[in-house]
Amino acid sequence: MHALLLHMHQPDYRDPATGEPTMPWVRLHATRGYFDVPSLIIKHDARATVNLVPSLIDQWEHYARGGKDPHLRLCERPADSLEPFEIDWMLEHFFHGAPVSFMWFEAWGELRARRDARERFSAAQLRDLQVWCNLAWFGSALPERFPELLELRRKGSGFSETEKLHVLALQGQAIGDLQGLYRRLPEVSATPYYHPILPLLIHTAHARRAMPEVPDPGFSHPEDALWQLREGRRRVSEWYGRPVTGLWPSEGSVSPELLPLVKEAGFTWMASDQGVLERSERDPGDHHAVWEQHGLRLVFRDRDASDRVGFVYASWEGRAAAEDLHRRLGERPSLIALDGENPWETYRDGGGGLLGALLRRPGLVTVAELAASAPRKLSRLFTGSWIGANFRIWIGHPEDRAAWRVLAEVRGAWEEAGRPEAARHAMMAAEGSDWFWWYGDEFSTPFAGEFDRLFRAHLTAVCRVIGMEPPEALKRPIKAAEVRVTPPRHALPPGGLDDWYSWAGAGRVALRAGAMAPLAGVPAALRFGWREGVLHLQLEPASPGWRAEIDGKHRDFERDGATFRSAPAVPAVVLWGPHGQRLPEQGSFELPSGLTVARPQV
Repeated sequence: MHALLLHMHQPDYRDPATGEPTMPWVRLHATRGYFDVPSLIIKHDARATVNLVPSLIDQWEHYARGGKDPHLRLCERPADSLEPFEIDWMLEHFFHGAPVSFMWFEAWGELRARRDARERFSAAQLRDLQVWCNLAWFGSALPERFPELLELRRKGSGFSETEKLHVLALQGQAIGDLQGLYRRLPEVSATPYYHPILPLLIHTAHARRAMPEVPDPGFSHPEDALWQLREGRRRVSEWYGRPVTGLWPSEGSVSPELLPLVKEAGFTWMASDQGVLERSERDPGDHHAVWEQHGLRLVFRDRDASDRVGFVYASWEGRAAAEDLHRRLGERPSLIALDGENPWETYRDGGGGLLGALLRRPGLVTVAELAASAPRKLSRLFTGSWIGANFRIWIGHPEDRAAWRVLAEVRGAWEEAGRPEAARHAMMAAEGSDWFWWYGDEFSTPFAGEFDRLFRAHLTAVCRVIGMEPPEALKRPIKAAEVRVTPPRHALPPGGLDDWYSWAGAGRVALRAGAMAPLAGVPAALRFGWREGVLHLQLEPASPGWRAEIDGKHRDFERDGATFRSAPAVPAVVLWGPHGQRLPEQGSFELPSGLTVARPQV
């Protein structure tokens, strides 16, 4: 008897000021994992469990109601009407996805190679890019349902505006169909509303049980953990159309203090990781058994089997992978639990082969059905997550703890203000685990700056509601800035510099890596290049009010342009914003100074 739990989650990308996602990953995953998984379960009439995060459902509904994001708006624009800085932004942000997808689709890979070589993009090639950055994400179910998607993949290039809009329409239709699909599933479980690390909400000091060397940043609000549980269960039950009784706590994070809250919120079973069970006090028995404590059934995932599906089998033939998995599991009862959407990016068929083979096997049950079997006694649950049975990812780095401290400060002010409901969702969203995931040096993403900004934006929104001046810690990034300087490839061409292509071979300084809003008013990058001994600078986009300072000389970008008579070596540049801020946050950055690189000869 085996159970399969697939956890559907993406961070809450919505900006609290606009209610609109600033990153497109929820929308793009909707045509792959989010759609394929329930479609396959229904197709095979299988017993399987899908876990949903309420804030993900909220984002699905945003798109189902016709909502957009900056990425989508640029996809919809006629390719021949795009502004130069929008083209530049597209060429930086429209090539994200699994690296193997650029090998699967030759035309998609050719576009990326052209971008990497800094070659010019015609309007037709920009339109192809608008199509491929959506088309490449479709998995197996939708192309089977809409064969024209396969025809477009075979066509590869030369897409029309009509074909582009048709791809986007099918994407929107898929999101609109999700609720109907999920309501046909045999079991849906839930995660707390904004995906927080519940044991750390109860008390950040509890992290020291597995990590005694970590300082306590001083956050303790078990009532918030209960709210996230209750409201999470309510929201998923409402959307699913049936009461939800199962819980996958965010990142499999558990502690003894969490159990009574889970019970109070109305859940009957909870799942976590094998590593947590191995450190818990329990009756003799292996990690495949069902356990019980405080009247709550506890099931722990088989770590090796789950990780093989998530990280190993993508290159295998689906049937062979399923056979290998079942051989390893044997006949013992077990839980396979993993991320429900991200792994399938690396599967050529969207995971359809492996999932189909797993779902067709006899003996597959829902997690609730597995949890109903005779339990063993668990004396004391360990405090930890599915990663190392600790919380290092979310509290182990000084950046993590800086974020927890400012979270505690604003949470205390909201409490003193009487916890106004108008600020509750911004406050609860700031407690989500995803912000802390990208602080520190454990993981890297070009969008770390945007995650940092969203975390601080949620807390700033709370301050606005309660009439509080935001703490200084919210006025500057918590995430250490990484200034990336790309040297110029050749001298700037003669003539005007007011079109994008004139700057194609220029140097570039990324100033807000990963920002997903091209019109936000803060420059994404500074372009620089030399022509006849003169240094030229261009902001991307050219926002009003910005000044550059080199060797004590200032130029206003809007009024004076940004041209400087310069020596071969340029020591440092400082950018000043319209409100006196310095960008990047640490003050200044150096441009390359070698004559052969930084000041090429014409």
